[in-house]
Amino acid sequence: MDIPEKLKFINDLVDNVKMDIVKKVKDMPEDWDGIELRWYISERFNEIVFGGSEDKRKKRYQGYRNFIITTGNF
Repeated sequence: MDIPEKLKFINDLVDNVKMDIVKKVKDMPEDWDGIELRWYISERFNEIVFGGSEDKRKKRYQGYRNFIITTGNF
C-alpha cells in the first residue's frame, strides 16, 4: 500500500468503528466511565481486526512484531 492508501484505510477503519460505538452509547450503563469505555473500544477494534485464519494471523503478527522490535522509531 502506498501512503494515500494507508491513510484511507486507517481513516475508514477508525471512522467505521467510531460510528459503530457511537450508535451504542445510548444503551451503555450510565456509570461507565473511561475505564469501561476503553475496554469497549478495545474490544470493538479487536473484533474487527482479528478476523480470518488463526495460522495466517500468527505468521503475519510475528512479522509485524519483528518489525516493531527491530525498528526503533515505533
